[in-house]
Amino acid sequence: MRDVIKASIFGIAFTLLLLTGAFVADSAGHSGLARVIFWQNGLLQAAVPLNSIGTAQEPVYEGTPLNLMAFVASIPLGFIIYGVAGYVALRFRQRGT
Repeated sequence: MRDVIKASIFGIAFTLLLLTGAFVADSAGHSGLARVIFWQNGLLQAAVPLNSIGTAQEPVYEGTPLNLMAFVASIPLGFIIYGVAGYVALRFRQRGT
């Protein structure tokens, strides 16, 4: 049970650290780095359709409330992904000692 709690804390802390890092990188003009750091958001955003409000020659894409929901959903997704990774790392560390 302790491993689950430790892994959950790790998943939450690491996700929030990466989210902060992505915001800082984006604010500094490094949007590509921000997308790499917080990759799970890009994964969910790719599943959401965008509306083009431009012409066929020069499309301009507009976000929808679904994009906001995908961003919000990417945060608990990070908790789960990094929590599971932390749990697996703890189990391998225990098995090795």
